[in-house]
Amino acid sequence: MAKALVEAAFSGDFEAARACCTPDLVLTMEGIQTVHGHQGLRHVMEFNAEVSRDVGVDIHHVLGSGNTAAINRTTHLTIGGKRIHLEVGSFFVVRDGLVAEWTDYQDMRVVTRALGH
Repeated sequence: MAKALVEAAFSGDFEAARACCTPDLVLTMEGIQTVHGHQGLRHVMEFNAEVSRDVGVDIHHVLGSGNTAAINRTTHLTIGGKRIHLEVGSFFVVRDGLVAEWTDYQDMRVVTRALGH
């Protein structure tokens, strides 16, 4: 379910992403922000669609044990005309077959530079 959520979220398919997670989802981009629920997920997806283009995801590893999953991925995107390759470690907690928690760890300096900050 975690892999399906990542793929749906980064393809811009909110309905498919929403179907993968609990209504009380907690989505954390470590050191940046935490959002809650389907509306929080929608907000993050809409923001990403506004600031980035040509988004793609390469999933390198998926590990799972019990109700926990981990995904190592590279997110490729263009921000402000600059192509970025962002290495991300994601951790998920699954409840009743749906993702209840999603936490991303990444170095956002490359993104903030592309945004002109």
